[in-house]
Amino acid sequence: MGATAALALATRMHSVQRMDDAVERSVGRRRPRLVRVARVGTLPGERFVHPTMGALIAFAIVRRRPGSASRVVLPLALASLGAIVAHHAVKLVYPRRRPEIALRRGKVEPAFPSGHTADATAVLATGAYLLVREQIVPARIAIPIASVLAIGTGVSRVVLGWHWTTDVIGGWMTGVGVAAGCAVVYERER
Repeated sequence: MGATAALALATRMHSVQRMDDAVERSVGRRRPRLVRVARVGTLPGERFVHPTMGALIAFAIVRRRPGSASRVVLPLALASLGAIVAHHAVKLVYPRRRPEIALRRGKVEPAFPSGHTADATAVLATGAYLLVREQIVPARIAIPIASVLAIGTGVSRVVLGWHWTTDVIGGWMTGVGVAAGCAVVYERER
């Protein structure tokens, strides 16, 4: 979480905000062509989707490895809940303003870090880790799939205009941090 805090501080620098503004202008010109794909890309971070993904991953593992419920359900639940708590805690301390397009739509909740990105990343990274450790899916498959979905969720938040690029990077960092904690919980139960 230290890296997320450092990035939050960096977003207060004019040079970082100028970079975010430049990305927003560039994406804004292309937004009409990208919105349909971005609406799909954002789904893993939706409030009912990331817990469902975690539950489906847990079910897949328990089905293949009877007796594994005690070691996989808790880390996956913590991934979803932990990411929610973590990103809201940061937003409570650092109320960063949203991009103008989000403000015009009435979205005034603090921007940093992206909650959708943090939530999806935490569940996807934890799920990939558990699927690999339980020898259900090889790393060469689990890691790229989880990465593409997490990256897609983050990019979609910028394309849709809800977040600055650095909000998304903070979301990825938060999600990975939560997933690392969930991996520790899993390893203790193993």
